[in-house]
Amino acid sequence: MEQRVVLITGASRGFGEVAARELARRGHRVVASMRSPERDGDRVRAGYEELIETVRLDVTESDQVVAVVEGIVARHGRIDAVVNNAGYGLYGAVEDLTEEELFRQFNTNFMGEWRVCKAVVPHMRAAGGGTIVNVSSLGAKLVAPLTGMYSATKAAIEAMTEALRYEVDRFGIKVTMLEPGMYRSDWATTSLAVCDALSEGRSPYQKSAEKALEAFRVMAETRPGPEAVGIVMADMVELQQTPPVRLPIGDDAYKLAMARTLSSDDAWEKSVKTGPFFEDVVLSSDGAGFAGY
Repeated sequence: MEQRVVLITGASRGFGEVAARELARRGHRVVASMRSPERDGDRVRAGYEELIETVRLDVTESDQVVAVVEGIVARHGRIDAVVNNAGYGLYGAVEDLTEEELFRQFNTNFMGEWRVCKAVVPHMRAAGGGTIVNVSSLGAKLVAPLTGMYSATKAAIEAMTEALRYEVDRFGIKVTMLEPGMYRSDWATTSLAVCDALSEGRSPYQKSAEKALEAFRVMAETRPGPEAVGIVMADMVELQQTPPVRLPIGDDAYKLAMARTLSSDDAWEKSVKTGPFFEDVVLSSDGAGFAGY
């Protein structure tokens, strides 16, 4: 197929890095954006220096987003596709989170994707089409203790993406969202933001939260690497026909999403309460609620 000009956010590692290198392997021109290109850029570009360029971008900065998009159009004449991948996980109970922690999470995960969409749509409309791939998560549908605000950002992404899809279809712009399950990456370790209350040992949920976090990280190590998701990102960029509204990725994404859809709220809540967060909780006799730690 014809070479496409693709912007990928959050391309320094994980899904974004795999997608950047896979698209370059297929012959496309990739602009891989990241916050620290001086640290990560050479590794991402290695072997594809003629096709991958790295740029500095913090998606929480509106001026940077606009400048990067306009720079791509100025250099290459167009922007054919965007993979909106930048984001991070936030770990902490709803009660424990500060306004600053919560705002930073939404500002990056949700508003960051919105800023990129807002910046690229006028250029795609002028060109007569384009592709936008927004990265959501299985967590948009499956909410667990301690990652509720991360799930909230992904649920917001899903609502925005579906609305955008309706709005820009008339301009030939294709919009889809990906819902990866759990994959082995630094998302669960160095890139996971653990809230201050838990990090400093002053959370009322401390014991349960620490045990659940350890179990979460152990489980993450057993999961496949990020290659499958990066390849699906590349496939969506190349897709000729209308993409699905959403695309779950991974065996857990399919199985758990289906299980949640088919379960009543009561049944699902009971299954969540078999997890590590509740191991130290004294449940009431009817299994509803908890009395202490």
